[in-house]
Amino acid sequence: MTISYGQNLITNGTFDDATGWTVVNQYGTDSTNGSVEFIDGTVTVGKLDATDEGWIHMGFYTSVDLSAGWHQFDMEMDFDGINDIWGEVYIGADEPVQNQEYFGDMQVLKAYNAWDCDQTYTGSAVASGCDTANPGLFFIPSDGTYYLLFRSGGSNFGTNGVALDDFNLVTSVAPEGMTSDFNFDFQTPTELQAFNLSWNEDATNTETDGINTSLEVAEISGINDDWYSKFYFQNQNGIDMSSGDRGISLKVNGPRALPVTVKIENGGETSEVTLDYTTPNSWQELIFDFTGASSVSNTEIAVFFDIEVNSDVVSDPELNTFQIDDFVFGEYTTLSSSNFEITDLKIYPNPTTHLWNVSTNNERITLLEVYDITGKKVFSLQPQSVNTQIDSSNLNSGIYILKLSTENGSVSKKLIKE
Repeated sequence: MTISYGQNLITNGTFDDATGWTVVNQYGTDSTNGSVEFIDGTVTVGKLDATDEGWIHMGFYTSVDLSAGWHQFDMEMDFDGINDIWGEVYIGADEPVQNQEYFGDMQVLKAYNAWDCDQTYTGSAVASGCDTANPGLFFIPSDGTYYLLFRSGGSNFGTNGVALDDFNLVTSVAPEGMTSDFNFDFQTPTELQAFNLSWNEDATNTETDGINTSLEVAEISGINDDWYSKFYFQNQNGIDMSSGDRGISLKVNGPRALPVTVKIENGGETSEVTLDYTTPNSWQELIFDFTGASSVSNTEIAVFFDIEVNSDVVSDPELNTFQIDDFVFGEYTTLSSSNFEITDLKIYPNPTTHLWNVSTNNERITLLEVYDITGKKVFSLQPQSVNTQIDSSNLNSGIYILKLSTENGSVSKKLIKE
């Protein structure tokens, strides 16, 4: 069966011969018994000696010229009785290198393996039901030459290897339902999930203060029982980071200071920001700046507490329980402790090379704090007036977060030092 969506951007996707394709060993030099054959319109990956119990890691790739925008990939797969193997299709701007793992700027378009999917299958890769997180739909940020790579590894390639045909790559359109702004305040059940964590959406606020007066919060236990424990939000249609400057804010309350990491991942180039929670047993709002990210193909926003620490380091359950509230994804400059706004707040010039002037209409500024993108406080002032200045002469060029407080509330704004 030939899959057809439109004009195929792959020159030889029907594998009449090997023209346009390069065979590549994908993992060291342990694949001397591996085979990639182009025969009669099909490419087959397998072993020269099927009785060999060793592993092979083989692949093949071609170059494609793509325009910025959405694209759709699919292929035909045919295998029988595979066991202990995996396969993946990548698109990336870096050309694969012989005898090296592919760590380039890449996206996974489709994957399968014999551990949790079909061991015998014939048909479309997209229709197979394997790897629902990667349906072959992907976004290219800029015009250029890219590399489409299929690779596979394992010990048992079944009766006749893995046969592939009809590689088809066409332009497409953005999926419906791409994620726009959201705010999870835990007054109602949320769409958040947990990995290696105990998740309780019915917890109550253990401390009501000016930062978080909400009674309904979420509580997570076992944050460092394992490495990479996380809670996360998923949208298989993509997380849209391209529509304006995106940011994420999160209120945190827990028994110890630690770094908090947010990752935009799965399906495209990963973006991550880490900030420090510094106020044990008190609520603190962390605002993560993703203004430099532009991906629209990632499908997950994940939050990690002390990402590479496990129970060998922190075993006390009481030190591994945190509360969270107001998980917000939206325009970076609008994220703040509340929806509080200061009348006629002005910050100028912004960007600046030397000074930021800060003024309000008639609200006395009680506290100014400036943080760098790692969460480190780099400036603090208590002006007790309606106007003041922030001296940036000792700051490096980059993006900073201003937390400004008056008697009525606090707001956070982005500052840019040139």
